[in-house]
Amino acid sequence: GRFMTFLRDNLPLDAECTAVDLSPYYLDAARENDAYWRKTRRKEENRNNRSNGSILGKDDIKPLRLIQSQAENLPFENESFDAVVCVYLFHELPRTVRAKASSEMSRVLKKGGVLVLTDSIQGGELDRPGFDTRIGKFSEMNEPFFADYCEDNLAGHFVDEELTPLGKIVMSSTKSLSFTK
Repeated sequence: GRFMTFLRDNLPLDAECTAVDLSPYYLDAARENDAYWRKTRRKEENRNNRSNGSILGKDDIKPLRLIQSQAENLPFENESFDAVVCVYLFHELPRTVRAKASSEMSRVLKKGGVLVLTDSIQGGELDRPGFDTRIGKFSEMNEPFFADYCEDNLAGHFVDEELTPLGKIVMSSTKSLSFTK
Protein backbone atom coordinates (compact mmCIF):
# COMPACT_ATOMS: atom_id res chain seq x y z
CA GLY A 1 0.00 0.00 0.00
CA ARG A 2 2.91 2.39 0.51
CA PHE A 3 3.84 2.35 -3.16
CA MET A 4 0.50 3.86 -4.12
CA THR A 5 1.09 6.81 -1.79
CA PHE A 6 4.44 7.45 -3.52
CA LEU A 7 2.74 7.20 -6.89
CA ARG A 8 -0.07 9.55 -5.87
CA ASP A 9 2.47 12.09 -4.59
CA ASN A 10 3.49 12.50 -8.23
CA LEU A 11 0.04 12.73 -9.79
CA PRO A 12 -2.61 15.45 -9.83
CA LEU A 13 -4.87 15.28 -6.77
CA ASP A 14 -7.87 14.42 -8.93
CA ALA A 15 -6.16 11.41 -10.54
CA GLU A 16 -8.13 8.20 -10.21
CA CYS A 17 -5.96 5.33 -9.00
CA THR A 18 -6.69 1.64 -8.72
CA ALA A 19 -4.63 -0.94 -6.84
CA VAL A 20 -4.94 -4.68 -7.34
CA ASP A 21 -3.70 -7.37 -5.00
CA LEU A 22 -4.63 -10.96 -4.33
CA SER A 23 -4.18 -10.56 -0.57
CA PRO A 24 -7.06 -9.04 1.40
CA TYR A 25 -4.54 -8.22 4.14
CA TYR A 26 -2.36 -6.20 1.77
CA LEU A 27 -5.46 -4.43 0.48
CA ASP A 28 -6.42 -3.54 4.06
CA ALA A 29 -2.93 -2.11 4.62
CA ALA A 30 -3.23 -0.17 1.35
CA ARG A 31 -6.62 1.21 2.48
CA GLU A 32 -5.11 2.40 5.78
CA ASN A 33 -2.09 3.94 4.05
CA ASP A 34 -4.35 5.68 1.55
CA ALA A 35 -6.59 7.14 4.27
CA TYR A 36 -3.54 8.49 6.10
CA TRP A 37 -2.05 9.83 2.84
CA ARG A 38 -5.28 11.63 1.88
CA LYS A 39 -5.59 13.18 5.35
CA THR A 40 -1.94 14.31 5.39
CA ARG A 41 -2.01 15.55 1.79
CA ARG A 42 -5.24 17.50 2.37
CA LYS A 43 -3.68 19.26 5.39
CA GLU A 44 -0.55 20.07 3.39
CA GLU A 45 -2.52 21.42 0.42
CA ASN A 46 -4.74 23.52 2.72
CA ARG A 47 -1.71 24.94 4.53
CA ASN A 48 -0.09 25.85 1.19
CA ASN A 49 -3.29 27.34 -0.29
CA ARG A 50 -4.54 29.37 2.69
CA SER A 51 -3.67 32.65 1.00
CA ASN A 52 -5.88 32.00 -2.04
CA GLY A 53 -8.80 30.55 -0.05
CA SER A 54 -8.76 27.22 -1.89
CA ILE A 55 -9.50 24.75 0.89
CA LEU A 56 -9.91 21.03 0.26
CA GLY A 57 -12.73 19.22 2.04
CA LYS A 58 -12.69 15.67 3.36
CA ASP A 59 -14.00 14.21 0.09
CA ASP A 60 -11.98 16.32 -2.37
CA ILE A 61 -9.25 13.69 -2.80
CA LYS A 62 -10.79 10.45 -3.99
CA PRO A 63 -9.84 7.29 -2.15
CA LEU A 64 -7.83 4.64 -3.90
CA ARG A 65 -9.97 2.02 -5.61
CA LEU A 66 -8.87 -1.35 -4.22
CA ILE A 67 -9.60 -4.59 -6.07
CA GLN A 68 -8.84 -8.13 -4.93
CA SER A 69 -7.88 -10.10 -8.02
CA GLN A 70 -5.33 -12.32 -9.66
CA ALA A 71 -3.00 -10.48 -12.03
CA GLU A 72 -3.70 -13.09 -14.68
CA ASN A 73 -7.47 -12.46 -14.56
CA LEU A 74 -8.03 -8.72 -14.13
CA PRO A 75 -11.70 -7.69 -13.72
CA PHE A 76 -11.51 -4.62 -15.96
CA GLU A 77 -12.72 -3.69 -19.43
CA ASN A 78 -10.27 -3.64 -22.32
CA GLU A 79 -8.19 -0.45 -22.51
CA SER A 80 -9.35 0.84 -19.11
CA PHE A 81 -6.12 2.44 -17.87
CA ASP A 82 -3.70 5.13 -19.05
CA ALA A 83 -0.91 3.50 -17.06
CA VAL A 84 -0.31 0.10 -15.52
CA VAL A 85 2.41 -0.36 -12.91
CA CYS A 86 3.42 -3.75 -11.53
CA VAL A 87 5.78 -3.81 -8.55
CA TYR A 88 7.63 -6.88 -7.29
CA LEU A 89 5.10 -9.46 -8.41
CA PHE A 90 6.66 -11.36 -11.31
CA HIS A 91 9.33 -13.18 -9.29
CA GLU A 92 6.48 -14.68 -7.23
CA LEU A 93 4.78 -16.26 -10.25
CA PRO A 94 5.41 -19.33 -12.39
CA ARG A 95 6.45 -18.48 -15.95
CA THR A 96 3.08 -19.43 -17.47
CA VAL A 97 1.27 -17.12 -15.05
CA ARG A 98 3.78 -14.32 -15.82
CA ALA A 99 2.80 -14.65 -19.47
CA LYS A 100 -0.92 -14.52 -18.62
CA ALA A 101 -0.43 -11.54 -16.29
CA SER A 102 1.51 -9.72 -19.04
CA SER A 103 -1.33 -10.38 -21.44
CA GLU A 104 -3.90 -9.05 -18.97
CA MET A 105 -1.89 -5.91 -18.23
CA SER A 106 -1.60 -5.26 -21.95
CA ARG A 107 -5.32 -5.87 -22.44
CA VAL A 108 -6.37 -3.26 -19.85
CA LEU A 109 -3.81 -0.66 -21.00
CA LYS A 110 -5.17 2.05 -23.32
CA LYS A 111 -3.57 2.62 -26.71
CA GLY A 112 -0.79 5.15 -26.12
CA GLY A 113 -0.60 4.14 -22.45
CA VAL A 114 2.52 3.23 -20.49
CA LEU A 115 3.23 0.02 -18.61
CA VAL A 116 6.02 -0.17 -16.01
CA LEU A 117 7.26 -3.43 -14.50
CA THR A 118 9.54 -3.19 -11.47
CA ASP A 119 11.00 -6.30 -9.88
CA SER A 120 14.23 -7.95 -8.85
CA ILE A 121 17.20 -7.95 -11.18
CA GLN A 122 17.89 -11.11 -13.13
CA GLY A 123 21.12 -12.86 -14.08
CA GLY A 124 23.60 -10.95 -16.23
CA GLU A 125 22.45 -7.46 -15.25
CA LEU A 126 25.26 -6.42 -12.91
CA ASP A 127 28.99 -6.21 -13.26
CA ARG A 128 29.56 -8.32 -10.15
CA PRO A 129 31.59 -11.49 -10.64
CA GLY A 130 29.87 -14.43 -9.02
CA PHE A 131 26.55 -12.66 -8.52
CA ASP A 132 24.83 -14.49 -11.38
CA THR A 133 25.63 -17.86 -9.82
CA ARG A 134 24.20 -16.78 -6.46
CA ILE A 135 21.08 -14.80 -7.37
CA GLY A 136 19.08 -17.90 -8.28
CA LYS A 137 19.76 -19.38 -4.85
CA PHE A 138 17.20 -16.93 -3.48
CA SER A 139 14.66 -19.56 -4.52
CA GLU A 140 15.95 -21.69 -1.65
CA MET A 141 14.58 -19.08 0.78
CA ASN A 142 10.83 -19.57 0.24
CA GLU A 143 10.84 -18.17 -3.30
CA PRO A 144 10.04 -21.26 -5.41
CA PHE A 145 9.79 -19.45 -8.78
CA PHE A 146 12.78 -17.15 -8.40
CA ALA A 147 15.36 -19.32 -10.18
CA ASP A 148 13.10 -19.54 -13.25
CA TYR A 149 12.34 -15.83 -12.97
CA CYS A 150 16.07 -15.10 -13.21
CA GLU A 151 16.22 -16.92 -16.56
CA ASP A 152 12.94 -15.61 -18.02
CA ASN A 153 12.82 -13.01 -20.80
CA LEU A 154 10.46 -10.58 -19.09
CA ALA A 155 10.45 -8.05 -21.91
CA GLY A 156 9.51 -10.87 -24.28
CA HIS A 157 6.21 -11.41 -22.48
CA PHE A 158 5.19 -7.81 -23.19
CA VAL A 159 6.62 -7.70 -26.72
CA ASP A 160 4.56 -10.84 -27.43
CA GLU A 161 1.53 -8.73 -26.46
CA GLU A 162 2.58 -6.11 -29.03
CA LEU A 163 3.85 -3.56 -26.52
CA THR A 164 6.86 -1.46 -27.52
CA PRO A 165 9.83 -1.30 -25.11
CA LEU A 166 10.65 2.21 -23.89
CA GLY A 167 13.49 1.64 -21.47
CA LYS A 168 15.22 -0.32 -18.76
CA ILE A 169 16.71 0.98 -15.52
CA VAL A 170 18.75 -1.12 -13.08
CA MET A 171 19.50 0.20 -9.60
CA SER A 172 21.04 -1.93 -6.87
CA SER A 173 19.01 -5.16 -6.94
CA THR A 174 15.92 -3.70 -8.66
CA LYS A 175 15.12 -3.17 -12.31
CA SER A 176 12.31 -1.40 -14.10
CA LEU A 177 11.16 -2.05 -17.64
CA SER A 178 8.78 0.31 -19.42
CA PHE A 179 6.60 -0.22 -22.48
CA THR A 180 3.98 1.63 -24.49
CA LYS A 181 0.96 0.35 -26.35
